[in-house]
Amino acid sequence: MRKKLSRLTAAVVCTVLLAACGSGGADEKAARVCAAASTSEEALLLREILQTEAVVADPPRTMDELVRKLKRDLRSLPPHTDTARYIGCTFETNSDVRHARVNFSFSWMPRAAPLNLLVGGGVEYDVNGVRVAADSVHARMYVPCAMPADLADHSQKADLHVVVSSNFMDFAPDRSQAGREKTAALTYLVTRNVTDALGCENKPLEQPPTVKPLPAPTP
Repeated sequence: MRKKLSRLTAAVVCTVLLAACGSGGADEKAARVCAAASTSEEALLLREILQTEAVVADPPRTMDELVRKLKRDLRSLPPHTDTARYIGCTFETNSDVRHARVNFSFSWMPRAAPLNLLVGGGVEYDVNGVRVAADSVHARMYVPCAMPADLADHSQKADLHVVVSSNFMDFAPDRSQAGREKTAALTYLVTRNVTDALGCENKPLEQPPTVKPLPAPTP
């Protein structure tokens, strides 16, 4: 029975761990939010952050569904708070000795709302002009996304809001500066799949991530 993996599970394992997967199937499409071929920088960062070679993805929704919900919510943007957050991707260890997972959720934040970047104990970074706050288990990022057509005016009033949360159940995360920078870079790279699917005309995450710490805010 263990050999009879579901098509979704097979597609997910293919997407994260194998470079040579089939293309065009519905199951592969479901995993594109979490797309990270084994040779990609995302996959390398995931293995380093989760401290294992065995990482699998669990996409709770297809990219089409995520994009549809985000576009719908952008049309009815509240004035001072973010829209509903949708978990677009979960990566987790596939190991009997290490248990950890990292979730990526997406919403819109009105630009008129108070900016809340810092997470507890986090450091702010500039990643190719985009500000990211990250600590060893959390990250938050706001991405300007110039949407086309009827969403153009709406997108000038909000940023794509990305929240990353990790859970390490039986081992400690990397709390070093290098660990925080890896979390910031991974946040950037995974979010790029979403900004590409949304069709952000300004291509905000097009370049490879260069992570630079920002000066600490003055008290």
